[in-house]
Amino acid sequence: MIKILIVDDDLEIVRSLGTTFTTMLQGYQVFTATTANQGLNYIKQERPEVIIMDVRLGPVSGMDLLEDYPKHTQEYHPHIIVITAYDDEKAKKRAEELKVDAYLQKPFSQESLLIAVLESVKKYHDSGSRNADFALQSFRRKLQGRDDTKKGLGDNP
Repeated sequence: MIKILIVDDDLEIVRSLGTTFTTMLQGYQVFTATTANQGLNYIKQERPEVIIMDVRLGPVSGMDLLEDYPKHTQEYHPHIIVITAYDDEKAKKRAEELKVDAYLQKPFSQESLLIAVLESVKKYHDSGSRNADFALQSFRRKLQGRDDTKKGLGDNP
């Protein structure tokens, strides 16, 4: 089961994203945290494949957490999606230096975040996850109005 951790101090966003992922991505386990400390605890205990992290979380920023978690985990390399409400070039550059998969500025569409998550899941698995690849292709077809999701995993598009 693919694990996703959402870390944001805005409860409305945490609830909304949690609901989005549990309803639109079957077979994914979603954890939510509203502080950097809670996020770090989930990272240590659950080791999610994908982490969606807000830049500003209070006294400890999401960027600080991204720099800090490797000190607490060994041989663990999750894929990170950074979300922020601020147009901050310094934070964006720092995110690039930390090699995050995506940097999304709020407000962002559910579709753009779902695509970023599915692409991160594919990257997490060395050979690519067939289920993530199928979900990504299916989701893109839905966006284009051509839903061919009834085909099996091995069927040609």
